[in-house]
Amino acid sequence: KGIPVKWIVTSTDVNTCASSIYSSQLNIRKSLKLGENIIEFTPKDVGTIKFSCSMGMYTGYFNVVDKAGIGSNSDTTIKDNLYASAAIDNNNPAQQVGNCGSSGGCGCGGAKKVAQPIDTESVQPETVPSTDNTNTYVQLIKATYTADKDIVPNNFSVKANVPVRFEIDVKDDGYGCMGSITLPGLTRDYYLLQKGQKAIFNFTPTKVGKYQITCAMGIPRGIIVVN
Repeated sequence: KGIPVKWIVTSTDVNTCASSIYSSQLNIRKSLKLGENIIEFTPKDVGTIKFSCSMGMYTGYFNVVDKAGIGSNSDTTIKDNLYASAAIDNNNPAQQVGNCGSSGGCGCGGAKKVAQPIDTESVQPETVPSTDNTNTYVQLIKATYTADKDIVPNNFSVKANVPVRFEIDVKDDGYGCMGSITLPGLTRDYYLLQKGQKAIFNFTPTKVGKYQITCAMGIPRGIIVVN
């Protein structure tokens, strides 16, 4: 804690899922170039800093300790928490993931099962107070993620130039390409879908148009219409 870190990642192949690194805690979303890639940060808090590839299929962590070398979690507990959601049941089609070998590209096993048609009717937002104590209001839209139905509902309509909060209640762990979610053109943030957690996007759309809800690999799974 409190000591600068220089993280050197040596990439030997850019044609794999592991050719990018993501960590929301470090505000990192980096495509790796061949050879050495240098990432620098200073951990501020004792605990676990997780990182993964953009699809969430390859994961790791930093265990941040205090000056006495004491962390908030044991190494075993951290590993159990990190990798529990990575366990794959090969007899469950919803959990079968594609091949992410070095030959290039990643299959999206399970995508055929979870990808759903876009709803014909747009869901209108609620107007609720913001959570930052500024006495302002935001447009709130909500969805639920499950492995068999993906994002429900998946068609929303919001107003331009008014803050939006998009909350996704995650009921199942996501797998493969569909294990992550993002909103291209609206925000650079994206989340790994982990059971029991909420993925929350905060953004203010400035341009009228249609914006897709996708996985990190760009597979469409919904739409947000900005009016």
